[in-house]
Amino acid sequence: MQTVGIIGLGLIGGSIGLALKQQRENAGALSPTVIAYDNDPGRRQQARQLQAIDQIFDQLAEVAQQADLLIIATPVLAVRQALAEIAPYVRAETVITDTASTKAAVLRWAEELLPGGARFIGGHPMAGGVGSLEQARPDLFHGAAYCIVPPTQADEARHVDASALAAIQDLIATLGARPLLIDAQTHDRCVAAISHLPFITSAALVETAANSPEVEIMRQLISSGFRDTSRLAAGDPAMYQSIAVTNREAMLFWMDAYMAQLQTFRQALQVAETAEAERLLTLFNQARQHRKTLLE
Repeated sequence: MQTVGIIGLGLIGGSIGLALKQQRENAGALSPTVIAYDNDPGRRQQARQLQAIDQIFDQLAEVAQQADLLIIATPVLAVRQALAEIAPYVRAETVITDTASTKAAVLRWAEELLPGGARFIGGHPMAGGVGSLEQARPDLFHGAAYCIVPPTQADEARHVDASALAAIQDLIATLGARPLLIDAQTHDRCVAAISHLPFITSAALVETAANSPEVEIMRQLISSGFRDTSRLAAGDPAMYQSIAVTNREAMLFWMDAYMAQLQTFRQALQVAETAEAERLLTLFNQARQHRKTLLE
């Protein structure tokens, strides 16, 4: 793998570039050259200034033609357009992957838009944060799970292009992440619960407070609890919109489950002045223990 191409220079794409460049500084000439494209001229200039990439191109086709491993690191809805644009230019031997937060739609687009025999394997690093290229850092992925999602026609690992899979695994190792082979449906269902639902609840919390007639007093009282819980609401609205519309059914399922859980807490609180008050304590203890188990 001599040349890695990155399409999209936000937080994820920029951090991948920085991590690969850092590896070359540590390991020498055997590490790949990193080239990239972003459709925003300002961001291309910013990437040059930050030296996040070896070479920035003004045309997507140039990156697609030269890359041995091509990483599409755009928001979900932009992946479809990127796949359509690279299709005439990618070489048959090029390994193609993405970093989008939902996978079933992306795999479907890859099957529809890329030429037959294209070596596409979906990917999703479970790392990120609020911000864009200016927050990129080479250690962003250290210790994080990195999902490897084979094409829908390759449900079993033995049917995946072995050398393409090895290229993705090499990338993940370089980033310091942990590979997790997973199918698209399981991926989308699970990340809807632990990644996409938290954004919805964060946004709903902000709107609940912002619509209060006492919002000005609240602003003076806000401390770490609200800041921590509402952090995700500061994320890119367009990114979360694209996540929501490409993973709608899973998100609706978990929103219903979350509202049912809220109702359980509400019912326990409603009778908390009676002998049933212990129910509320039980729920809080249970949640505390479950959090510990989930995060271990």
